[in-house]
Amino acid sequence: MTRPTFAYIDIEALRANALWLKQHCLGSKLMCVVKADAYGHDLKLIAPALSNIADGFAVAHCTEGLELRAINPTAPILVLEGTFDAAELNAAYQHDLTVALTNTWQVRDYLARPLDQRPTVWVKVDTGMHRLGLSETELNALCRDNRLPQDTVLFTHFSDADTDAEKTALQLARLTRLGERHKLMMSAANSPACLMHPNTHLDWVRPGYSLYGGSPLAHIEDNLRPVMSVYTRIHSIRSLPVGECVGYGSTWCAERASKIATLPIGYADGYPRSIKSGTKVWLHNQFAPVVGRVSMDLLTIDVTDIPAAKAGDLVEVWGQHMTLHALANHNELSGYEIMARIPKRLPRSSDWLL
Repeated sequence: MTRPTFAYIDIEALRANALWLKQHCLGSKLMCVVKADAYGHDLKLIAPALSNIADGFAVAHCTEGLELRAINPTAPILVLEGTFDAAELNAAYQHDLTVALTNTWQVRDYLARPLDQRPTVWVKVDTGMHRLGLSETELNALCRDNRLPQDTVLFTHFSDADTDAEKTALQLARLTRLGERHKLMMSAANSPACLMHPNTHLDWVRPGYSLYGGSPLAHIEDNLRPVMSVYTRIHSIRSLPVGECVGYGSTWCAERASKIATLPIGYADGYPRSIKSGTKVWLHNQFAPVVGRVSMDLLTIDVTDIPAAKAGDLVEVWGQHMTLHALANHNELSGYEIMARIPKRLPRSSDWLL
């Protein structure tokens, strides 16, 4: 690697987060959500590090499940969206993937298979999110003839666990009523529910964002440590007189004689183009503001107040000091989205590369 831009993945922080969540949700099994390339952290780094902590893993679709199965031959793997056709259902059975049943045609395909060729299933019930899940009537029909294995889990997904305790309680009540009626294990808690609503923990919890040190709440959870820190080094520095502008659209112009540093990172590396001028990076143990528009490969920062700054100096774009939580909140963005949209172009490593 010659371009000095990469994401450091702190495996120790990841494991500490997972162990803390497991202890915090004591009595529940821990389903670590590793969809979307482990929320942009690199599945090949994340899954092995969690193999002796997680009770299972969750992915979005079968392609992700098969990728994870190649990494971990034995762990329970839940496919949250279920399968999209009968052939995929067969692949799930062949590779021991647990599939979600989220609608009536998935149920139909599942029941059409011979009893001894049906994969393990979790059944999703729609308690108020209204994206995926069986209705109460559909669930009752499925369970009427004892057509589900004993290890089936009934699960749902909270729509407002971080903001609406009343709706969360209503969704939980709908789930537990049905789970108790049909004598099924249950799962409901996502990251905010893990942190805020202990009564939702049930048999399985399914943290994702919090596992990586992201805070799904308005405040930062002190017990969670950022797993990803993104670094680069100053490419070059130039002096600008008053009135000169920086970047596309000339959106920022110097109001004083300024020193501008260019960094080799941009929106093609996952640093959002919509970042506002004034967003901070960390350099020489202090913050420096981003100025001008983020380009595809480059961004610019004002280092006028950091006279020691020079080409080659290390910059934390986000991580331990400029947290992803702060970056997202300052720019009215979602930390979830920033994580998930980090492209393969940005190298990730659990070893220090710079």
